[in-house]
Amino acid sequence: MSGTYEREIGAAREAARAAARRILELYGPDVKVRWKGENDPVTAADEAATQVILEHLHGTFPDDAILIEERADDRSRLGRRRVWIVDPLDGTREFIDRIPEFCVMIGLVEDGEPVAGVVHVPLTGVVFLGSRGSPARRIDENGTTVDLSCTPAPSIEAMRLVVSRSHRSEKITRAKDLLGITAEVPSGSVGMKVARLVTGEADLYIHLGPGIKLWDACAPDAILRSAGGLMTDPAGAPIDYGAESVHCPIGLLASAGTHHAAIADKLEPII
Repeated sequence: MSGTYEREIGAAREAARAAARRILELYGPDVKVRWKGENDPVTAADEAATQVILEHLHGTFPDDAILIEERADDRSRLGRRRVWIVDPLDGTREFIDRIPEFCVMIGLVEDGEPVAGVVHVPLTGVVFLGSRGSPARRIDENGTTVDLSCTPAPSIEAMRLVVSRSHRSEKITRAKDLLGITAEVPSGSVGMKVARLVTGEADLYIHLGPGIKLWDACAPDAILRSAGGLMTDPAGAPIDYGAESVHCPIGLLASAGTHHAAIADKLEPII
């Protein structure tokens, strides 16, 4: 892969691949689960993937800060120029329920902007990646590579909205009504939802509320940008990757780019 962030993408791919191997070793019908909060499960696979990724990133980029879901945020990342933001197992609920829509997500923020991202799907070996100055790509397990580019829908009403399999909210139904959208594409995990935007299977993803965190957004954001799409909060403001809180307080809005501002305006009554 050519581009300014070739080394970073290579390291993130290797870390994600190693984490995926550990996740699959622990994938089975008897997954032990503990709960960090309501609708917030964690498993041994989350912990194992976390350790693998930390070892890889610390070993390759010892001067970079890391924010990773399964470790407490010690705020040492604040004010740092480069921060890796990682979800070691995005879609833990799907992992537990044996739905093949979980992934490893590793993103890099530089000067507050997501500049490189990798989303690795353990069960298929498919990798989605993107970085500043390079196209978004899908790489299959056999090495087949396809450049990805968002295809904007002709109108808001024609958009296909990717929706959660496990966290569907009444606000999303209201958003559909406000936007005049009828078509839905069910999916698990934020990484897989945004992947459907860059592959052309869907056109829009909306999460309304504080459930989204920086590690949910970072890698998909970098990939979506490389494909010509756009990710903001639902009001259309940039996601603040240098914020003190790891929460995206009002949620997430991801699209192919066209109609993005108009969608944010229409959502204003329910944000």
